[in-house]
Amino acid sequence: MSASAPNSTSFWDPPIAAEQRNYPYNCWWVAGLSSQVGRELVGRWLLDTPVLLYRKEDGSPVAIEDRCPHRAAPLSLGTLRGDDVQCGYHGFTFSSDGRCLRVPSMISPPAAARVRSFPVIEQGSFIWIYLGDPDRIEEAPLPHVLEWADDPSFAKVEGIMELAANYMLLKENVLDLTHFGYVHASSFKITDWVDPPRFTTEGDIVSYHQSFSRSALPPVFAEPLGIAPGTPYDRENYGSFISPALQIAAVDLIDPNAGTITGRFRVTHATTPIDTTHMLYFWIVARDFGTDPEQMAHIEAITKMGFAEDEAIIEAVQRVMTRDPRSNRTREISVKMDTAAVQARRIVQRWMEREIA
Repeated sequence: MSASAPNSTSFWDPPIAAEQRNYPYNCWWVAGLSSQVGRELVGRWLLDTPVLLYRKEDGSPVAIEDRCPHRAAPLSLGTLRGDDVQCGYHGFTFSSDGRCLRVPSMISPPAAARVRSFPVIEQGSFIWIYLGDPDRIEEAPLPHVLEWADDPSFAKVEGIMELAANYMLLKENVLDLTHFGYVHASSFKITDWVDPPRFTTEGDIVSYHQSFSRSALPPVFAEPLGIAPGTPYDRENYGSFISPALQIAAVDLIDPNAGTITGRFRVTHATTPIDTTHMLYFWIVARDFGTDPEQMAHIEAITKMGFAEDEAIIEAVQRVMTRDPRSNRTREISVKMDTAAVQARRIVQRWMEREIA
Protein backbone atom coordinates (compact mmCIF):
# COMPACT_ATOMS: atom_id res chain seq x y z
CA MET A 1 0.00 0.00 0.00
CA SER A 2 1.19 3.51 -0.78
CA ALA A 3 -0.55 6.64 0.39
CA SER A 4 -0.39 10.38 0.18
CA ALA A 5 -2.26 13.02 2.11
CA PRO A 6 -3.13 16.67 1.61
CA ASN A 7 -1.12 19.47 3.17
CA SER A 8 -2.35 21.56 6.07
CA THR A 9 -3.89 24.13 3.74
CA SER A 10 -6.69 21.75 2.73
CA PHE A 11 -10.20 23.09 3.23
CA TRP A 12 -13.70 21.61 3.17
CA ASP A 13 -16.64 22.94 1.20
CA PRO A 14 -19.28 20.25 0.49
CA PRO A 15 -20.30 20.52 -3.18
CA ILE A 16 -23.98 19.77 -2.49
CA ALA A 17 -26.05 19.28 0.65
CA ALA A 18 -26.64 15.83 2.10
CA GLU A 19 -30.38 15.93 1.45
CA GLN A 20 -29.68 16.29 -2.29
CA ARG A 21 -27.65 13.08 -2.62
CA ASN A 22 -27.60 9.44 -1.51
CA TYR A 23 -23.82 9.00 -1.23
CA PRO A 24 -21.53 10.04 1.63
CA TYR A 25 -18.52 12.24 1.04
CA ASN A 26 -16.78 11.00 4.19
CA CYS A 27 -15.87 7.64 2.66
CA TRP A 28 -12.99 6.18 0.67
CA TRP A 29 -14.00 5.80 -2.99
CA VAL A 30 -12.18 4.39 -6.00
CA ALA A 31 -10.75 7.17 -8.16
CA GLY A 32 -9.07 4.95 -10.73
CA LEU A 33 -7.47 1.66 -11.64
CA SER A 34 -3.77 1.63 -10.79
CA SER A 35 -2.97 0.44 -14.30
CA GLN A 36 -4.69 3.43 -15.89
CA VAL A 37 -3.07 6.26 -13.93
CA GLY A 38 0.44 7.22 -14.96
CA ARG A 39 2.37 10.27 -16.08
CA GLU A 40 -0.51 11.53 -18.19
CA LEU A 41 -3.00 13.95 -16.63
CA VAL A 42 -6.36 12.25 -16.04
CA GLY A 43 -9.34 14.44 -15.28
CA ARG A 44 -12.66 13.08 -14.06
CA TRP A 45 -15.62 14.07 -11.94
CA LEU A 46 -16.02 12.19 -8.66
CA LEU A 47 -18.76 12.95 -6.12
CA ASP A 48 -19.66 16.30 -7.69
CA THR A 49 -15.99 17.30 -7.65
CA PRO A 50 -13.53 17.80 -10.55
CA VAL A 51 -10.45 15.68 -9.77
CA LEU A 52 -7.07 15.49 -11.50
CA LEU A 53 -5.08 12.25 -11.19
CA TYR A 54 -1.47 11.57 -12.11
CA ARG A 55 1.72 10.01 -10.78
CA LYS A 56 4.79 11.83 -9.56
CA GLU A 57 8.21 10.90 -10.88
CA ASP A 58 8.66 8.51 -7.94
CA GLY A 59 5.48 6.66 -8.99
CA SER A 60 3.25 7.80 -6.15
CA PRO A 61 -0.31 8.82 -7.09
CA VAL A 62 -1.60 12.37 -6.77
CA ALA A 63 -5.14 13.73 -6.67
CA ILE A 64 -5.84 17.47 -6.74
CA GLU A 65 -8.81 19.59 -7.73
CA ASP A 66 -9.15 19.77 -11.52
CA ARG A 67 -10.07 23.44 -11.56
CA CYS A 68 -7.65 26.35 -11.77
CA PRO A 69 -8.65 29.01 -9.20
CA HIS A 70 -7.84 31.73 -11.73
CA ARG A 71 -10.53 31.18 -14.41
CA ALA A 72 -11.79 27.63 -13.69
CA ALA A 73 -9.87 25.97 -16.53
CA PRO A 74 -9.46 22.20 -16.03
CA LEU A 75 -5.86 21.57 -14.99
CA SER A 76 -6.11 18.22 -16.78
CA LEU A 77 -5.83 20.22 -20.03
CA GLY A 78 -2.47 21.54 -18.89
CA THR A 79 1.05 20.13 -18.80
CA LEU A 80 2.86 17.96 -16.27
CA ARG A 81 6.27 19.47 -15.52
CA GLY A 82 8.18 17.20 -13.17
CA ASP A 83 5.77 16.71 -10.27
CA ASP A 84 3.96 20.02 -10.89
CA VAL A 85 1.01 20.89 -13.12
CA GLN A 86 0.98 23.95 -15.35
CA CYS A 87 -2.45 25.27 -16.30
CA GLY A 88 -2.97 25.28 -20.06
CA TYR A 89 -4.88 28.57 -20.01
CA HIS A 90 -2.63 31.16 -18.32
CA GLY A 91 0.35 29.16 -17.06
CA PHE A 92 -0.40 29.06 -13.33
CA THR A 93 1.68 26.19 -11.91
CA PHE A 94 0.63 24.03 -8.96
CA SER A 95 2.51 21.53 -6.81
CA SER A 96 1.23 18.05 -6.07
CA ASP A 97 -0.14 19.30 -2.73
CA GLY A 98 -2.18 22.04 -4.40
CA ARG A 99 0.00 25.09 -3.71
CA CYS A 100 0.43 27.64 -6.49
CA LEU A 101 4.13 27.87 -7.24
CA ARG A 102 4.24 30.30 -10.15
CA VAL A 103 2.11 32.92 -11.89
CA PRO A 104 3.80 34.19 -15.08
CA SER A 105 2.86 37.84 -14.50
CA MET A 106 3.84 38.00 -10.82
CA ILE A 107 6.94 37.57 -8.68
CA SER A 108 4.97 35.70 -6.00
CA PRO A 109 1.59 33.99 -6.48
CA PRO A 110 -1.40 35.13 -4.40
CA ALA A 111 -1.81 33.15 -1.19
CA ALA A 112 -5.38 32.28 -2.17
CA ALA A 113 -4.26 30.75 -5.47
CA ARG A 114 -4.39 27.13 -4.45
CA VAL A 115 -6.39 24.01 -5.22
CA ARG A 116 -7.54 21.33 -2.86
CA SER A 117 -5.42 18.20 -2.64
CA PHE A 118 -7.02 14.90 -1.70
CA PRO A 119 -5.75 11.93 0.34
CA VAL A 120 -5.13 8.86 -1.80
CA ILE A 121 -4.28 5.24 -1.04
CA GLU A 122 -3.10 2.75 -3.66
CA GLN A 123 -4.18 -0.77 -2.79
CA GLY A 124 -5.53 -3.88 -4.49
CA SER A 125 -5.34 -2.60 -8.09
CA PHE A 126 -7.24 0.57 -7.12
CA ILE A 127 -6.35 4.16 -6.32
CA TRP A 128 -8.68 5.20 -3.51
CA ILE A 129 -9.58 8.81 -2.74
CA TYR A 130 -11.12 10.60 0.20
CA LEU A 131 -13.15 13.65 -0.85
CA GLY A 132 -14.85 14.42 2.44
CA ASP A 133 -14.21 16.59 5.47
CA PRO A 134 -10.44 16.44 6.18
CA ASP A 135 -11.10 16.79 9.91
CA ARG A 136 -13.18 13.58 9.90
CA ILE A 137 -11.01 11.32 7.76
CA GLU A 138 -10.17 9.10 10.74
CA GLU A 139 -13.86 8.19 11.01
CA ALA A 140 -13.88 6.64 7.52
CA PRO A 141 -12.97 2.92 7.45
CA LEU A 142 -9.87 2.27 5.38
CA PRO A 143 -10.33 0.53 2.02
CA HIS A 144 -11.05 -3.19 2.13
CA VAL A 145 -8.12 -5.49 1.30
CA LEU A 146 -8.96 -7.90 -1.53
CA GLU A 147 -8.10 -11.43 -0.40
CA TRP A 148 -6.76 -12.47 -3.81
CA ALA A 149 -4.79 -9.30 -4.61
CA ASP A 150 -1.37 -10.62 -3.57
CA ASP A 151 -1.97 -14.26 -4.55
CA PRO A 152 0.20 -15.06 -7.61
CA SER A 153 -2.06 -17.96 -8.59
CA PHE A 154 -4.75 -15.49 -9.70
CA ALA A 155 -4.92 -13.79 -13.08
CA LYS A 156 -7.18 -10.81 -13.62
CA VAL A 157 -8.90 -8.62 -16.18
CA GLU A 158 -10.26 -5.20 -15.33
CA GLY A 159 -12.08 -2.24 -16.75
CA ILE A 160 -13.93 1.01 -16.20
CA MET A 161 -17.36 2.10 -17.42
CA GLU A 162 -19.32 5.34 -17.15
CA LEU A 163 -23.04 4.82 -16.65
CA ALA A 164 -25.82 7.39 -16.84
CA ALA A 165 -27.48 6.19 -13.65
CA ASN A 166 -27.35 6.65 -9.90
CA TYR A 167 -24.67 4.44 -8.38
CA MET A 168 -27.10 2.59 -6.11
CA LEU A 169 -28.87 1.08 -9.11
CA LEU A 170 -25.72 -0.87 -9.92
CA LYS A 171 -25.01 -1.74 -6.29
CA GLU A 172 -28.48 -3.22 -5.98
CA ASN A 173 -28.07 -4.99 -9.32
CA VAL A 174 -25.00 -6.95 -8.20
CA LEU A 175 -26.71 -7.92 -4.94
CA ASP A 176 -29.61 -9.40 -6.92
CA LEU A 177 -28.36 -12.58 -8.57
CA THR A 178 -31.83 -13.58 -9.76
CA HIS A 179 -31.53 -11.18 -12.70
CA PHE A 180 -28.84 -13.33 -14.35
CA GLY A 181 -31.30 -15.65 -16.08
CA TYR A 182 -33.03 -12.70 -17.72
CA VAL A 183 -30.39 -10.03 -18.34
CA HIS A 184 -27.37 -12.30 -18.90
CA ALA A 185 -28.83 -15.25 -20.80
CA SER A 186 -26.56 -14.44 -23.76
CA SER A 187 -23.34 -13.75 -21.85
CA PHE A 188 -22.71 -15.49 -18.52
CA LYS A 189 -25.41 -18.13 -19.22
CA ILE A 190 -25.91 -18.87 -15.53
CA THR A 191 -29.52 -20.02 -15.32
CA ASP A 192 -29.78 -21.59 -11.86
CA TRP A 193 -29.54 -18.40 -9.81
CA VAL A 194 -33.33 -18.43 -9.58
CA ASP A 195 -33.93 -18.43 -5.84
CA PRO A 196 -32.31 -15.64 -3.81
CA PRO A 197 -29.42 -16.71 -1.54
CA ARG A 198 -29.32 -16.45 2.24
CA PHE A 199 -28.54 -12.95 3.49
CA THR A 200 -26.96 -11.77 6.72
CA THR A 201 -26.21 -8.27 7.98
CA GLU A 202 -23.44 -7.53 10.45
CA GLY A 203 -22.91 -3.87 11.22
CA ASP A 204 -22.61 -2.08 7.88
CA ILE A 205 -21.87 -5.20 5.82
CA VAL A 206 -24.49 -7.23 3.95
CA SER A 207 -23.41 -10.73 2.89
CA TYR A 208 -25.01 -13.53 0.90
CA HIS A 209 -24.26 -17.25 0.53
CA GLN A 210 -25.72 -19.93 -1.70
CA SER A 211 -24.71 -23.57 -2.21
CA PHE A 212 -25.27 -25.67 -5.32
CA SER A 213 -24.91 -29.45 -5.13
CA ARG A 214 -24.23 -31.36 -8.34
CA SER A 215 -25.73 -28.58 -10.40
CA ALA A 216 -25.08 -28.29 -14.13
CA LEU A 217 -21.90 -26.23 -14.46
CA PRO A 218 -22.34 -23.17 -16.74
CA PRO A 219 -19.89 -22.76 -19.66
CA VAL A 220 -18.29 -19.68 -18.08
CA PHE A 221 -16.94 -21.95 -15.32
CA ALA A 222 -16.73 -25.33 -17.08
CA GLU A 223 -14.73 -24.40 -20.17
CA PRO A 224 -11.70 -22.87 -18.38
CA LEU A 225 -11.68 -25.93 -16.09
CA GLY A 226 -11.46 -28.15 -19.16
CA ILE A 227 -14.69 -30.04 -18.49
CA ALA A 228 -17.92 -30.22 -20.44
CA PRO A 229 -20.57 -27.56 -19.77
CA GLY A 230 -23.49 -29.08 -17.91
CA THR A 231 -21.31 -31.45 -15.89
CA PRO A 232 -22.77 -31.92 -12.38
CA TYR A 233 -20.59 -29.87 -10.06
CA ASP A 234 -20.70 -28.26 -6.63
CA ARG A 235 -20.50 -24.50 -6.20
CA GLU A 236 -20.33 -22.14 -3.26
CA ASN A 237 -21.53 -18.68 -4.22
CA TYR A 238 -21.03 -15.79 -1.79
CA GLY A 239 -20.27 -12.10 -1.56
CA SER A 240 -20.62 -8.90 0.43
CA PHE A 241 -21.63 -5.26 0.28
CA ILE A 242 -18.54 -3.89 2.04
CA SER A 243 -19.17 -0.16 1.88
CA PRO A 244 -21.00 2.36 -0.31
CA ALA A 245 -17.94 2.16 -2.56
CA LEU A 246 -17.27 -1.57 -2.81
CA GLN A 247 -18.87 -4.96 -3.29
CA ILE A 248 -17.20 -8.33 -3.81
CA ALA A 249 -18.53 -11.57 -5.25
CA ALA A 250 -17.02 -15.05 -5.18
CA VAL A 251 -17.65 -18.51 -6.58
CA ASP A 252 -15.75 -21.58 -5.42
CA LEU A 253 -15.94 -24.56 -7.79
CA ILE A 254 -15.80 -27.91 -6.01
CA ASP A 255 -15.27 -31.39 -7.43
CA PRO A 256 -18.29 -33.30 -6.07
CA ASN A 257 -16.37 -36.58 -5.93
CA ALA A 258 -13.15 -35.40 -4.29
CA GLY A 259 -14.70 -32.54 -2.32
CA THR A 260 -11.79 -30.26 -3.25
CA ILE A 261 -11.87 -26.72 -4.62
CA THR A 262 -10.75 -26.80 -8.25
CA GLY A 263 -11.28 -23.15 -9.06
CA ARG A 264 -11.80 -19.79 -7.39
CA PHE A 265 -13.61 -17.00 -9.25
CA ARG A 266 -13.71 -13.45 -7.84
CA VAL A 267 -15.43 -10.28 -9.02
CA THR A 268 -14.81 -6.85 -7.50
CA HIS A 269 -17.37 -4.10 -8.09
CA ALA A 270 -16.37 -0.53 -7.21
CA THR A 271 -18.97 2.13 -7.91
CA THR A 272 -18.11 5.82 -7.57
CA PRO A 273 -20.78 8.47 -8.08
CA ILE A 274 -20.04 11.24 -10.55
CA ASP A 275 -23.23 12.98 -9.51
CA THR A 276 -26.74 11.87 -8.58
CA THR A 277 -27.49 10.41 -12.03
CA HIS A 278 -24.06 9.28 -13.27
CA MET A 279 -21.39 6.91 -11.99
CA LEU A 280 -18.03 5.35 -12.73
CA TYR A 281 -17.93 1.57 -12.46
CA PHE A 282 -14.55 -0.05 -11.86
CA TRP A 283 -14.53 -3.83 -12.11
CA ILE A 284 -12.00 -6.62 -11.69
CA VAL A 285 -12.52 -10.29 -12.53
CA ALA A 286 -9.89 -12.64 -11.10
CA ARG A 287 -9.56 -16.41 -11.05
CA ASP A 288 -6.97 -19.09 -10.33
CA PHE A 289 -7.95 -21.47 -13.16
CA GLY A 290 -7.86 -21.02 -16.91
CA THR A 291 -5.28 -18.28 -16.47
CA ASP A 292 -3.47 -18.39 -19.81
CA PRO A 293 -3.77 -15.19 -21.90
CA GLU A 294 -6.19 -16.64 -24.45
CA GLN A 295 -8.63 -17.85 -21.79
CA MET A 296 -8.38 -14.59 -19.86
CA ALA A 297 -9.13 -12.67 -23.04
CA HIS A 298 -12.22 -14.84 -23.43
CA ILE A 299 -13.52 -14.11 -19.93
CA GLU A 300 -12.79 -10.43 -20.48
CA ALA A 301 -14.98 -10.46 -23.59
CA ILE A 302 -17.79 -12.28 -21.77
CA THR A 303 -17.55 -9.89 -18.83
CA LYS A 304 -17.72 -6.80 -21.02
CA MET A 305 -20.71 -8.27 -22.82
CA GLY A 306 -22.45 -9.02 -19.54
CA PHE A 307 -21.75 -5.62 -18.04
CA ALA A 308 -23.01 -3.94 -21.21
CA GLU A 309 -26.26 -5.83 -20.62
CA ASP A 310 -26.37 -4.44 -17.08
CA GLU A 311 -25.62 -0.97 -18.40
CA ALA A 312 -28.56 -1.08 -20.81
CA ILE A 313 -31.14 -2.08 -18.22
CA ILE A 314 -29.80 0.17 -15.45
CA GLU A 315 -29.67 3.25 -17.66
CA ALA A 316 -33.20 2.47 -18.87
CA VAL A 317 -34.39 2.34 -15.26
CA GLN A 318 -32.72 5.68 -14.54
CA ARG A 319 -34.38 7.29 -17.56
CA VAL A 320 -37.81 6.23 -16.31
CA MET A 321 -37.06 7.45 -12.79
CA THR A 322 -35.81 10.79 -14.11
CA ARG A 323 -38.53 11.50 -16.64
CA ASP A 324 -41.60 10.09 -14.90
CA PRO A 325 -43.06 12.86 -12.69
CA ARG A 326 -44.62 10.19 -10.47
CA SER A 327 -41.26 8.69 -9.45
CA ASN A 328 -41.03 10.58 -6.16
CA ARG A 329 -44.52 9.61 -5.08
CA THR A 330 -44.83 6.10 -6.50
CA ARG A 331 -44.08 3.41 -3.94
CA GLU A 332 -41.79 0.60 -5.03
CA ILE A 333 -42.82 -2.99 -4.53
CA SER A 334 -40.06 -5.05 -2.92
CA VAL A 335 -40.07 -8.85 -2.71
CA LYS A 336 -37.86 -11.56 -1.23
CA MET A 337 -35.12 -11.15 -3.83
CA ASP A 338 -34.73 -7.49 -2.80
CA THR A 339 -33.76 -8.24 0.81
CA ALA A 340 -30.09 -7.39 0.36
CA ALA A 341 -30.82 -4.26 -1.67
CA VAL A 342 -33.15 -2.94 1.02
CA GLN A 343 -30.51 -3.61 3.68
CA ALA A 344 -27.88 -1.84 1.55
CA ARG A 345 -30.11 1.23 1.28
CA ARG A 346 -30.48 1.32 5.05
CA ILE A 347 -26.73 1.05 5.52
CA VAL A 348 -26.05 3.91 3.11
CA GLN A 349 -28.64 5.97 4.97
CA ARG A 350 -26.73 5.33 8.20
CA TRP A 351 -23.54 6.55 6.50
CA MET A 352 -25.38 9.72 5.52
CA GLU A 353 -26.75 10.23 9.02
CA ARG A 354 -23.28 9.87 10.54
CA GLU A 355 -21.91 12.42 8.09
CA ILE A 356 -24.37 15.15 9.07
CA ALA A 357 -24.30 14.35 12.79
